[in-house]
Amino acid sequence: MSEMEQANLVDEIKKLIELQELDKEIFTLKRDLESIPERLKEFDALIKEKESIFKDSDEKLKKLKLKGKDKELELATKEQTIAKQQNQLFQLKTNQEYTAMQKEIESMKADKSVLEEEIINVLDETEKAEKELADNKKVYQQEKGKIEDEKKTIEQNKGKLEEESKKLETQRDQLVKNVNANMLAKYEKILKAKSGIAMVPIADDACGGCNMNLPPQVINEVYLKKDLILCGNCARILYSKE
Repeated sequence: MSEMEQANLVDEIKKLIELQELDKEIFTLKRDLESIPERLKEFDALIKEKESIFKDSDEKLKKLKLKGKDKELELATKEQTIAKQQNQLFQLKTNQEYTAMQKEIESMKADKSVLEEEIINVLDETEKAEKELADNKKVYQQEKGKIEDEKKTIEQNKGKLEEESKKLETQRDQLVKNVNANMLAKYEKILKAKSGIAMVPIADDACGGCNMNLPPQVINEVYLKKDLILCGNCARILYSKE
């Protein structure tokens, strides 16, 4: 290889290194942009999860209120029946009928007492459920507000990322015009296969991409800069920072 050819290769490697730094930024931005829809879905799922706790509390309260109404209706019916039977006592003709009716009334009064106790318990449960609902609703609204704010921030950042990505792509379009076509094709093939990292420096006699130790011969070839040298393990293009 002539001195001119080597000088050209050194120059091309410098261009590829510059391009790689730009591509790192571009790939990072693209990765961030691609992750946004999934992150927004996760936030929506989180809102639904928080909402379900609030709705469960609401459903629990509705059932308790309905149960309380049923118990109160049952109690009212029981009281009416007792009142009716007490009026009928004075119309009975025999002691046997009177005694039987009194026993029935006493039994219904006992049932009435049980119902009254149950209603008190339901009222206590309803009061607790109302407090639980209020607390869960407050937490839900606070959490939802925070999540919505985070979603807005992500949406705002999305616009900034898209704008920055376009700017970098424009810079890249200008840069690649001056890169050797064959070297660029090789570089871009590796770039796509290796998730945005096609060129890596040698660091402590190891590949800067996969961290595998490099044979001395490979290291020497990289320093000589007579050709593009690939890592035998990860197939990225190696370069020296010196």
